Formats: sequence, C-alpha cells, structure tokens
Amino acid sequence: MNAIKILVDEHDIILRMIDVTRSMLADTSTLNTDHVEQVVDFIKNFADKYHHLKEEDVLFVEMENHGMSRQSGPVGVMLHEHEQGRAYVKQAEEGILQLKSGDIHAAGAIKESLLNYSTLLTNHINKENNILYPMAERLLPQTVMLAMSENFVEAITIASNNKFKQKYLKMADELSRIYMK
Repeated sequence: MNAIKILVDEHDIILRMIDVTRSMLADTSTLNTDHVEQVVDFIKNFADKYHHLKEEDVLFVEMENHGMSRQSGPVGVMLHEHEQGRAYVKQAEEGILQLKSGDIHAAGAIKESLLNYSTLLTNHINKENNILYPMAERLLPQTVMLAMSENFVEAITIASNNKFKQKYLKMADELSRIYMK
C-alpha cells in the first residue's frame, strides 16, 4: 500500500471522529464526560501518536532530507499546527478535570477547545491532502516512497497485532452510532 494513501485513509477516520465531536458538542447541557474522554483519547493516541508521528518522524524528515525546510514552508506550517492541536487537547483535558471536580462552567471550555481543534484539524487535513502530500509525491524519489510505504505497513501490522487500531476504529463506530443519527 502507498504511504500517502495510508495517511489519507487515516485522515478519513480522523475526519469522521471530528464530525462525531462536533455533533456531540452541539448541546453541552447533556455533555457525556465519558464520551468526551473517549474523543480526547482518540485524538491523543490515534490522530496524534499513530498518525501524526508517521508524518513527523518519517514523511516530514524525508521531505527535509530532500530540500524542504522544517522551520518554514509547508512542513513548518504542518508542525506548528500539530503543536496547536496538542495545546487544544491539553485545554480540553484540563476542562474535563474541572468538570469532574464540579465546575459546571468547564463544559463551555471543553466545547471551545474541541471545536477549535476540530476546525484546525479539518483545515490542516485539507492542506495535507491537497497540497503537502501531492508535493511529497513530486519531491520524493520512488525508492523513498516505497521505503515509507513499507515502514507504514509495518506500523499498521504492529498496531493490528496489538489491537490498537481496531480499538480506535471501534470507538469511532460506536460514537458515530450515538451522535451521527
């Protein structure tokens, strides 16, 4: 399987969870803390660790090795947006702790953080799918693309063996059934 196709397929799963998140947050008067925690878990582990690390540790490194700047330009923008997203998730986690300790106003902060994250990541994914990934396909030699594909397939195999990916796909399915009616 092609490395870029793997990343785009993962984007589809992330976008599905973003839709779930937006639907879930439409009415914070009935905010289900367990579901919000599941969304945060999904973002931190599937979107960030499983997906973004492929970009940061493999794709962006190869793009830098082939002449693109890591500090500026498209790669720099993507890295900055990954950090921005992590900050929104941290704010949401803090809001969850406040909500659990009895601060009823924390629901608004959670909603704001996760909606900001959702908007950021929707735009971010659009830029990657339509600008950065096609740029990578033009820039990187076929041998590098093949090596990345093999690396990503190996990561998927490891994640499949320990049921990591299935856990998050199941989570997305279950929350979709609840919130995407």
